[in-house]
Amino acid sequence: MTTGDYVRTTKKDRIGVITLDRPETRNALSTAMLRALGEAVAETAGDEAVRVIVITGAAVFSAGADIKEMKVKTPEEAAAYARLAHGIFNRIESGDKPVIAAIGGYALGGGCELALACDIRVAAVSAKLGQPELNLGIITGFGGTQRLPRLVGPGKAKELIMTSRIIDAREAEAIGLVNVVVKDEELLAKAEEMALTIAQKSPLTLRAVKRLINESGPIERGLEREILSFAECFATGDRREGMNAFLEKRTPDFKGA
Repeated sequence: MTTGDYVRTTKKDRIGVITLDRPETRNALSTAMLRALGEAVAETAGDEAVRVIVITGAAVFSAGADIKEMKVKTPEEAAAYARLAHGIFNRIESGDKPVIAAIGGYALGGGCELALACDIRVAAVSAKLGQPELNLGIITGFGGTQRLPRLVGPGKAKELIMTSRIIDAREAEAIGLVNVVVKDEELLAKAEEMALTIAQKSPLTLRAVKRLINESGPIERGLEREILSFAECFATGDRREGMNAFLEKRTPDFKGA
């Protein structure tokens, strides 16, 4: 376990949990918070004992970027701030390991964009999500203009961003912004339950399907890459273990090789 001024990390049952831990700021994504998150993501992603990552927040997920910090930024400093966030969120999205966002309370602005970068989103019934940046005279700048339309469609994304409307967990589930909604007290347990189910799969296959689903471009190219990745599985020990375990009616023990 690693405990810092901004982020806590814990590990159990092949699951690495990253917790944003500045509840007094509603886990505002200041430069310091982003750097701490980036370090935690790198540490957890590089841990061979971890197969699935869960990102959550103490008290709330994250109410967004640090407005007090942004207020005094020059355009050049704002670009650097956005690039810092993009680098971390891109690593979450494109990394080998599945990442689940466990969203309680506010996930607004940059907090919503952090959740968008994750592979799966589990929300507490109390969760509130939205992109209110236009209320501040700025735009969604941590990836929301690109990731939100991919989840909910261009029309709904334009509505949410242009109106700055904040939606509840049930509406977020209905439009595909979150995968499942649970009682507040069940949030982390549900995310960890899902993570444990995923962690039982071969890391090689998880990496392959995440990469294939994330890739954009003509479907013909994606389908050809799927064929190649499918074939590559047949050279692995995990493929032999999985098929043998099925035929022997036992649980497979995947090694990632």
